[in-house]
This record gives sequence, structure tokens and C-alpha cells, in this order.
Amino acid sequence: MSIHYLVNPFTTNGDITDVVTADAGQTEATGATIIRVPDGVAIHNTPTNRSTLITSKYAGLLAYYAGFTDILADPCLDGLTIDPALTLGVLISSGLVNHSFLAAPGGTGFISTMFPLGFAPTQCVVVWEEYSFSDNNDKTSRLKRTYVEESGNNLVARVTFNNGALYSVPVTNGSVFNIPVLAQGLQFRISLYNPTASRIYLGSWALIY
Repeated sequence: MSIHYLVNPFTTNGDITDVVTADAGQTEATGATIIRVPDGVAIHNTPTNRSTLITSKYAGLLAYYAGFTDILADPCLDGLTIDPALTLGVLISSGLVNHSFLAAPGGTGFISTMFPLGFAPTQCVVVWEEYSFSDNNDKTSRLKRTYVEESGNNLVARVTFNNGALYSVPVTNGSVFNIPVLAQGLQFRISLYNPTASRIYLGSWALIY
């Protein structure tokens, strides 16, 4: 079961307003940005805002995958790490309530900018978070929007360590991947594609290596 942190997007620092144990992977999110901390990832020092939460989350995620020393992570709260020249079929929601990427069905998909690495890894783990929204808009009450965790298996992910010269076969979410010798390098990109007929939000992605 995940922990959901409710972040107030209307404050300068993104103050945390509530912490919810999401037994069924669902939390009412009307007016708040949800940041998910997966099961088994330890959070230390009680974060109080978005920045300290993200730092603690990815430190905990790296510790969860014992044996790896580095993590490259994107919480997908803005569009700064998306390559606009290569990406098609991905929408970035506007406004203050939710800034996550939305993988639109039928598009080419999300391709990140290039990230330099300090060394060329031979093994890695790639993880990403998917979610959707369920709306209850009964005319007799206020709109109720619920954040719903998805399996993580809906999006197809490929990675490259030589800036696209050779993309890998699709990587599996959360599994150790042995990087072929010819594909190893210092310039990382990730590509995510939504082959389904439904809209899927991308909550974050991370490379553990």
C-alpha cells in the first residue's frame, strides 16, 4: 500500500496538508496535488513541503534497491524535462492544481531531454508511476475527484544510454535490466508510450543505477 502526500499547489513551497495511507490506491484529490510514495520506500525527517518530500522520496527509493549507488529521478511536476522536438501526443495540464504529464492515446509518446551520467552503468532499474482520475460530478453535491493508482504496466518504456543511438528493448517497471554492451553510455533518455485507449497520467519516473 502506498502513502499519498497531499500538497497544496497554491502555496509558494507546496505545503503538505495531509498524509494518507492509500489501502486501495485511491485518495480524494480535489484541489490538491498527490505525490505518491510507493510501498517499502522509507521517508525520513518528516517532510513539510514538496521539495523536501521529493528529496526524501528518491533517497528512499535508491535505498530500496540495494546494490545501486545513484538515482536520476523526475517527479514530472513541470514540463522542463520533456523534449518538445521529439515528443508528440503528450499533454501537459495547465493551472496550479496538477502539472503532471498526460500520455495521450495514439500519440508518439513522451521522450525526455538528455541527461548526462557520471559513469556508464551496466545494470539499472527503471521505475515509473501511472495514475488516473475518477470524477463524481453529481448535480446535488460538489465535484469529487479521486486519484487512482494504476498498475504501472500500461505504459511502454524504452531507454537509451547513448542519446538515442541505440534504444533498448522495452524495460520492465521495477525490474533489473542488464544493459547491452553496445547500448552502454553516458547520455540517458527515457521514452514512454501509451498504447491503450485511455488517458494515463505519468506521476514520475526514475533511473536507479
